[in-house]
Amino acid sequence: MGDGPLADSCAAVVGADGFLGTALSAALLAGGVRVRRFTRDRPCLSGTGRISAGLAEAQTVFWAMSTVNPALAETRPEGITADHGLFAAVLDALATTSGCRRVILLSSGGTVYDPALPPPYAETAPTRPRGAYGAAKLALEARMAEAGDAIGSGVSMRISNAYGPGQPAAPGQGVIAHWLNSAAYGGPLRILGAPTTTRDYVHVEDIVRALVAVHHHQGALPATLNVGSGLPTTLAELADIVLAVVDDPALTVQFRAGRPFDVARTWLDTSLTRRVLGWTPEITLPVGVRQTWRELRSSGATR
Repeated sequence: MGDGPLADSCAAVVGADGFLGTALSAALLAGGVRVRRFTRDRPCLSGTGRISAGLAEAQTVFWAMSTVNPALAETRPEGITADHGLFAAVLDALATTSGCRRVILLSSGGTVYDPALPPPYAETAPTRPRGAYGAAKLALEARMAEAGDAIGSGVSMRISNAYGPGQPAAPGQGVIAHWLNSAAYGGPLRILGAPTTTRDYVHVEDIVRALVAVHHHQGALPATLNVGSGLPTTLAELADIVLAVVDDPALTVQFRAGRPFDVARTWLDTSLTRRVLGWTPEITLPVGVRQTWRELRSSGATR
């Protein structure tokens, strides 16, 4: 299952072929952690519910598996059901094994908090998802909390809007990946909804550093930690950054209707994560967008 070099610690990444799972696996391996990687093609449970030895031995289990994103969740409830069922089955299987373990759920900081209240949102802020995706993430968090001490300990890492090199322009998610991919192939930047729509964009490398810090952290951790830049950025501001980075006079901006599940303003208070993990985001949005654009162009994408 993709063993890394021998080390004193071992981590399992479920969903290791996704955007965040791939980057996390690489960072753990680079730090000398033995990594057990699981995907839908390399499952961590057998058809009879038997747990993989690689999963059972891990000190930290990162759950990065998902078949839906904020847009797909609205039209594919069966994907939400399947994701919840698999997570529950894995938690039940882990509860039958011994050892000191952490289960880290990659949750969503951008979709779970109550949009009727003003941001920034701390971990203690009320939750009230507007869309099916946020509700699904909260259901996973609740299921992990129900497992309690039987699985060791659980931490929900509520991640804001992730971006960076390697992010696919998947339908319904990842505005930066979509805009840069469109710019590379001669298309426009399409703004969905109001240009004043505000989000918290956090680079994949900053996310991964927080997750690796959780793996190495000694002692108890809060049940929930936010991971984001902590800074609000409107779509209009983001478009200005992308236009400056691409630097192509032929690149245009188009405006389209918003989606019913999108909220107008959301960004995170990350002060608890900074205090607990000694972590702080390091990559500014202009630097991160430029890095992502450079990586995309080096892959052969061209107008």
